[in-house]
Amino acid sequence: MNTPLTLVILAAGRSTRFGRLKQLTPIRPGGEALLDYALHDGALAGFTRFVLVIQEDKQDDFDAHLAPAAAAGLDIRYVYQGLAHPGLVDDPPSDRSRPWGTGHAVLTAAESFGGSFALCNADDFYGREAFAALAEAMRDAERDLLPDARQPGGPAAARPPDPATTGPPNAFTVGYPLEVTLSESGGVSRGLCRIDEEGVLQKLTEGLKLRRAGKRVRGHDVAGNPIDVPLDRPVCMNLWGFLETRRTSREGIRYHLRRLFSDFIEFGPGLDREFYLTEAVNDLIPAALVRCSVLPTREQWLGVTFPDDHAGVAESLRALVDSGVYPMRLWDAPPTLVSRA
Repeated sequence: MNTPLTLVILAAGRSTRFGRLKQLTPIRPGGEALLDYALHDGALAGFTRFVLVIQEDKQDDFDAHLAPAAAAGLDIRYVYQGLAHPGLVDDPPSDRSRPWGTGHAVLTAAESFGGSFALCNADDFYGREAFAALAEAMRDAERDLLPDARQPGGPAAARPPDPATTGPPNAFTVGYPLEVTLSESGGVSRGLCRIDEEGVLQKLTEGLKLRRAGKRVRGHDVAGNPIDVPLDRPVCMNLWGFLETRRTSREGIRYHLRRLFSDFIEFGPGLDREFYLTEAVNDLIPAALVRCSVLPTREQWLGVTFPDDHAGVAESLRALVDSGVYPMRLWDAPPTLVSRA
């Protein structure tokens, strides 16, 4: 992969359940936020460009918090998620304040640059090896899926990549067991994965208000239908990778998200319904427009959905520092920034 590896970080959430901007809330031991760990681990994995989706009025806060990361050499850029979107939402409803959702946030970011990209949440901790596995899978898949990227004008250049059900993957997500992603403080939202024997995603369901119920997990989907699944169900925690080249612009995730978001707006979402990335990907799978490989990981996922989650996450990060996985202060020993071909 000769183009820069871009990591999109979704950081425009309003943190209504948490009570303050948790994307920038310091968490022990070194005073960084979970966002800092995503930047640090992404840089170690070979990502060289970081695009943060934020609320425009919060940029000064992000600039101040991320000054040490920028000083360490990270290429950090911002895009703003708003209710207006050129060509799709030119006159947003005046009585809607809720953002359009994760699918729209990804579309907003992806339209600001070209090429393949990965994405994650700003307020989740995914683990160093999860980023490394994702970056490696993207490099390997792009070489396999797009051989013309290495041989311009070669025989493969005349034939677009085939993301059909028997073809190579053109998307990836890292899967965690549902059990390790739950909160004792309340219900959470998770992307529930159904995979085949090859680890290819067959269906992705956005589960809402998921809570442990004995040896099961219960909640509901976006339509209000009940969900009852086992604790070991793999879930997508919004750590994704999508492959795209200029030659395949009408087959990549940008094109499809724009089309699906246009349909979403045309249908009339009202004041509360959101355009979820998980639902969009799920719509693309049966049409063979996305073939997504679910990458297993043994990494520890950590997240702060509710204020009471903070202490447990801080304790887990302290253990990682004490064991030497991370330095006490991330940017005092910045990661080596490398671009792997």
